[in-house]
This record gives sequence, structure tokens and C-alpha cells, in this order.
Amino acid sequence: MCCRGMKRERKRDWSDLLPELVLLISKNIPGLGDFIRFRAVCKNWRSFVPLSDAPQQLPWLLEGNGDSHAMMTILQEKHRFYSLFTGETGTICAKPSCKGKSFSGPIQGHLRLFDGGYTILRRKCHLFNPLTEEEVWLPPRPCPLGYWTIHLGGFESWAFFDTHTSKWIAAERRPSHPYCYARMMFISSRRGAFTEFFSVSTEKKIGHIPPPLEETQLDSRCVSTHLVNCDGDLLRVSLYSKCCLNTEHCSYFRIYEFSCEGDHCVWEEISSIDDLVIFLDVVEAFSISANSFPAATGLVKPNSIYFLSSESDECKPYRYDIKQGSMQRLPCQFKTCTWFLPTLRTATIAS
Repeated sequence: MCCRGMKRERKRDWSDLLPELVLLISKNIPGLGDFIRFRAVCKNWRSFVPLSDAPQQLPWLLEGNGDSHAMMTILQEKHRFYSLFTGETGTICAKPSCKGKSFSGPIQGHLRLFDGGYTILRRKCHLFNPLTEEEVWLPPRPCPLGYWTIHLGGFESWAFFDTHTSKWIAAERRPSHPYCYARMMFISSRRGAFTEFFSVSTEKKIGHIPPPLEETQLDSRCVSTHLVNCDGDLLRVSLYSKCCLNTEHCSYFRIYEFSCEGDHCVWEEISSIDDLVIFLDVVEAFSISANSFPAATGLVKPNSIYFLSSESDECKPYRYDIKQGSMQRLPCQFKTCTWFLPTLRTATIAS
């Protein structure tokens, strides 16, 4: 019953929202599942927001099925995932053709799948996105030098692949956490050793960097190091383990920035990474900007390191507050896991 003189309330047709407004809303949705449901509201919204235009997502923890120290695991028909930041849980499925292959990740939101023998010459490699089922096959034969790192581990050889040039680099020895930065390949043969770096274009050694003084005074087993690109700067992230330091205090991190003046290159210690966040697992290291996730304000802590620590054959996630020097264990029901960057975008590989 409505009073005389009052206008009946008009029902809003949400499909008539301006395309610019729909696109703006879509970029502020933190969860990938919510983004997909957002596009399913109506045909107009789906046409305004392409699937490939999904906003950058916070990392997931993808369940593994191997040893917590292993750099690869076997791809099953289904794998569970968990988001530390949104609490989202679910399952992703593998294509039948990919099931049973070894995988590691993440690379551009894709897993690296391997089959064949242990040597790089026999092992076939391709990238696989379990969310879109996209597969990108890589050249089967290694060529001199490469740029963007894909670790093809085995007992006999290692190699790296450059997605920009579709070329390979074969390493003569097993390197410790190799990394590519500014068209240079950085390789260290072991923890605490000198880091050598090579030019991608000339394939020649440019120089080497001595390890930080603190690392030379400790057993190499006490320090775990990663190289990571943080907003254009190359950082060396070193975890000092409490079990080797003869101390009751917790393990702690030290962060060093690559600095080069002429032929003199060093690791300079820094005390903050500002709004950036670093993610580490057994092999991989990557960073994101907390400011890139306005919808996730308060969920991901800036100036922090999220890392996976192997404890009693289990892989547990922690957050390290760089400013406070404190460490917090985070909830996770998986025994072993790896970081995974969910994306609906295609991999960028040179043809």
C-alpha cells in the first residue's frame, strides 16, 4: 500500500552501470573466485571486464605431496589451495595429460611441469596454468645462455630458460638459487660463496660479488639465501637459522641490496623494503607491493617477509616483520606446500 502523491521506488537495473565503473569495481576485488562471480552477474558486466583483465592476486599456498625439502612434487588430479590473506580454500584440477608429472612454481602464475629423464637433454618442460588449463611448451634443446630463470633440476645438469628470447643457459655446476636481473645472470655455487654474474648478450662473466662479512664467519649451513627483484632493485635475502647460531633467540633475516660502482660490486645492508612484501619458499623468491592491493588493506603486511620453513618434514608458513625483527607463525593445514600466484592471464613467451 502506498500513499497518494508518493512516487513508487524505481528498481535499479544494475546491468546499465557505466563500463568504466564496472571495470573500476572489478579491479578492487581481492579474491579470484569473487572476480569470476562478479563477471557472471550479467552479459554486460562480462563484456566490460575480460577474463584476462583479472586484478593482481595475492599468493596462495598450493598443497604438495612430497618431502618438505624437495624442490618438486608430483602433480595429482586435484590439489588443494589456501589463502593466508582471505581465508579462501578450494581445489584446482589438473588436465589428464598433465597428471603424474613433476612440477614446481610459480612462474607468471604457471607451474613448471617436467617429464622424461633426470638430465636436461632428456627432460621435457612446459608451463601449465591449472586455472585456465593453458599449456606453453618450451624448446626441448638447451642453447647458450638465457635470462628468465626456470630451474630444471637433476642429478647431472641444470639449465635456465629466457621467455623473451626462447633460449637456454646450461650451468656447468649445480648453482645455489640462480637469478636473472637486468639482463645479467647471477650464480653462486654454494651458500656464503662469491656470487658471479654474467652478461646475457655477450655470455661473458662481468664480475663477482663477495658475500656479506657476517656470512663468511658462519657455517654455510646456518644461512639460507635468496635473490629477489624488489621494485627494480636486486636484493639478497639471508635467513640466519637459530639452530646454528647457538642462541635462544629466534632466527632472523638480513637484507642486502646489490650496488655496483664501476668494477666494484658489493651487497649493502638495508633496514627496510617500505611497502614491499617478499615471499620465499625452498627455491623461489618474488615480491609484490602491498599498495597494489587496495581491497586487501590490512590483510597483507608491508615491509615483511612471508616464508616457508621446513620443520620435522613439514613446511610451515611464517611472517617476519622487518622493522620489529619479530617472527609470527601463520595457520596452514598443509604438510607441504609452495607459493602460487593465481592468474587468468596468458604466459608471456617469445615465439
